[in-house]
Amino acid sequence: MYLKFGQVCIWPSKEVVQATMPADFKEKFPITRVIIDCTEVRCEMPSSLLLNSELFSSYKNHVTLKGLVGISPSGAITFISQLYTGSISDREIVIRSGFLSQKLENGDTVMADKGFQIADILPLGVKLNIPPFLGANTQMSAEDVVQT
Repeated sequence: MYLKFGQVCIWPSKEVVQATMPADFKEKFPITRVIIDCTEVRCEMPSSLLLNSELFSSYKNHVTLKGLVGISPSGAITFISQLYTGSISDREIVIRSGFLSQKLENGDTVMADKGFQIADILPLGVKLNIPPFLGANTQMSAEDVVQT
């Protein structure tokens, strides 16, 4: 499908994102333009040791293919990358996938999880929002609860 529809622009304007943003989201994260995350798909183990090492994902502990997906705050899919080897970092997939060439505008925010250390490569005026995560703690601080 990527080969057939990869050139179809599904990136909505800032106005469309704002108009379709859920009320709770608009209240807490009003300038969020896109939420990104990577997804991994298990694949058959190759016979080549080199290819096996490139496809191996330490996160999934298996050989995988990895893609970047972006959604608007309303849940509409706005970006889908091609698939890359499972060993690629989240940062590298953002660079290679063409995500940075999307029409992110000054004042926009990209929401992502803690694995996306990309603040320094986002276009000028675009901010990265990484919400707090529970991690090893059994309870979030009051400040983190307010942020989420």
